[in-house]
Amino acid sequence: MSINNIIILVGMFLFTGCFYFGLRAVLNFIRTRRIVTNFADYTSVLQFYMEKAYDMIHKDRILIYSLEATRVPEEQINVVSRDFVSLVEKLIGPRLHNEFVYLYGNYETFAFVMVEFFSTQYENDAIRRDSVSEMVESESQLET
Repeated sequence: MSINNIIILVGMFLFTGCFYFGLRAVLNFIRTRRIVTNFADYTSVLQFYMEKAYDMIHKDRILIYSLEATRVPEEQINVVSRDFVSLVEKLIGPRLHNEFVYLYGNYETFAFVMVEFFSTQYENDAIRRDSVSEMVESESQLET
């Protein structure tokens, strides 16, 4: 191999590498712009699936505690919140999952957002709140 052939070969590798990374940067810019532009749409889709998953988890795992006006044990709430995150991931599918991980920067942040939603929904559980208030009212009537 002559020096000219080596220079041409190295030049081709450099051009291919620059082209690949340049194209990748352009595609990432377009993806980021699309996600930022449609942020409200993305969050509304995520909200829909998180509410759907919460309703399913609530019905299967939390409703009995709500009706009894008791809190779910702490170790159980950790398991239920992990199940909630898994269910949301299954509902949104792999493509949207990748989009949301990209949107939030990493998986840990995305999972944190889902767990915070779950915690907020659980704390604002209307059935449990109404049951507790009915129990308190009935106890106060018994005392008087």
